[in-house]
Amino acid sequence: MVQNCQGGYLMNGMELIMKLQKKMQDPAFAEKFSRLANEISGIPGLQQEVMRISQISNERDREKALDRLPSKVKKSVTEMMKLLA
Repeated sequence: MVQNCQGGYLMNGMELIMKLQKKMQDPAFAEKFSRLANEISGIPGLQQEVMRISQISNERDREKALDRLPSKVKKSVTEMMKLLA
């Protein structure tokens, strides 16, 4: 993890991938993740924003980033963040 300028920590891409690969071993997790990924991938640019938000370890900063999302996608993204935590 790397400290960002706001004092929080960012999970680097490799750490996120390794964590995701480990969690994908669970069939229930894999099903939920796949469903959410399909919903998110249908909205242009949202996938990249979700990856950026998922790398924010400071809870307050993550909540601020989530609050800036359109309300119609906030539920799916919030659920995805909980899965990746």
